[in-house]
Amino acid sequence: MEYDVIVAGAGSAGCMAAYTAAKRNFDVCLVEAKPKEIIGDKICGNAISNDHFERINFKPPRELITNEIEGLILYSPSLTSWKIPGGKYKGVMIDRKAFGQYLLSLALEAGVELKDQTPVIRPLVEENFVEGLEVKNEKIRAMITIDACGLNSPIRKNLSKIFGIEEIEEKDINLAYREIRKVRKKIEDENYCRIYLNPDKFPGGYAWIFPQTEDSVNVGLGVQKIGNYPNPKERLYQTILKFDLFDGSEIISIDGRKQAGGMNVPTRRSLYSLVENGILFAGEAGCIIDPLTGGGNGQALVSGKLAAEIACNALEKGNVSKESLWEYNLKHYTEKDGYGLKYTSLDIFRIFLQSLSPKDLDYIANSGIIKKDDLLILTTKGELKISTKDGIKRFFKGIGNIRLLKNFVYVKKIMEEVRENCLSFPQSSLEFSKWKEKIELSFSEAKEKFKPYQPIF
Repeated sequence: MEYDVIVAGAGSAGCMAAYTAAKRNFDVCLVEAKPKEIIGDKICGNAISNDHFERINFKPPRELITNEIEGLILYSPSLTSWKIPGGKYKGVMIDRKAFGQYLLSLALEAGVELKDQTPVIRPLVEENFVEGLEVKNEKIRAMITIDACGLNSPIRKNLSKIFGIEEIEEKDINLAYREIRKVRKKIEDENYCRIYLNPDKFPGGYAWIFPQTEDSVNVGLGVQKIGNYPNPKERLYQTILKFDLFDGSEIISIDGRKQAGGMNVPTRRSLYSLVENGILFAGEAGCIIDPLTGGGNGQALVSGKLAAEIACNALEKGNVSKESLWEYNLKHYTEKDGYGLKYTSLDIFRIFLQSLSPKDLDYIANSGIIKKDDLLILTTKGELKISTKDGIKRFFKGIGNIRLLKNFVYVKKIMEEVRENCLSFPQSSLEFSKWKEKIELSFSEAKEKFKPYQPIF
């Protein structure tokens, strides 16, 4: 079979990409390993910031929304908290399966052909161009392929040897476990998501409690896949589920499927390049996620739409080479609200954050070195902003921990360097290797300076 576009993976990125391309009157094939009826049933936090919807002018139907989110409460190991209201922390909790089925219905109504229960085996590559996919029982060809297969994409893994695409390291992945539980007690601040940092209990990750509905919560935790990391399910039951909120609670089932399970979550910057000849990467397949939280559903929608738009433009020009698709990289790295610009610098902070001990985090929380406004700027823009006047005051607050203060100064500097390098992303692939070397140098220095904190179990 031959198509204009093949989209691999019917998650949020894949369905949005397929829908977008079909609306441009191209023949689109959407390939998915799951049966059609459970597409959308995915283990995740179920929270999406309104900002992602606004970027693509997309408004989900009200019946898919289970709660409105007004902000975030972040806890240090000693439970000192930052309450961050409003702004880009406003968002929604969704019914994940219903949301996925809705996106699929949009794609199918637009004319997309779905091949469900069809796992991808490998990409078809001829003369250095991706020309389709080998899937279960057949080969499908297309002018352009969009890889939206997620973190464990067999497409990206096979192409790493051909195009030199970087492989995802274990230490850049969190192993997470999540449940949706019906609770009997009132949820305090029922419109705020809670995140708990404690490197001794959740090394390299965090625990979360997100209010799914007025009487249910999405609860889980993730740990960095390095060293002798703990089992996240066991750790959840040993810690968060002992909170009073969960007395008498029980796991919810939807359509006979218990809402509990584990997942691997990428927690790193996106791929250095999101395109090669005849292919683009969207969503988790391109590691287009928030490296601090591993959140990626909203980013999947935005990147899926953008990837499809760039692909359609290339098809209309009759040129699907890497150079013709390069605009996808440019928008990702150089536009003011580009995820590459934001998350590449934020990944430096992630590496620093994963090196901190519980004592360090409590010191930061209790000393006031970082305020809630700083966290809002950091997490929404990827910038560590402290004014000169304010910085002097904070210097004296930080005198009790000179090592930590010096590290903050270093992190701020290297984040700014990385951000400037992203803004100078090359206009073509000819200068890409030099640009990549600069970024890799920054990350190798950060990783050398900040080793992951590893508690003794």
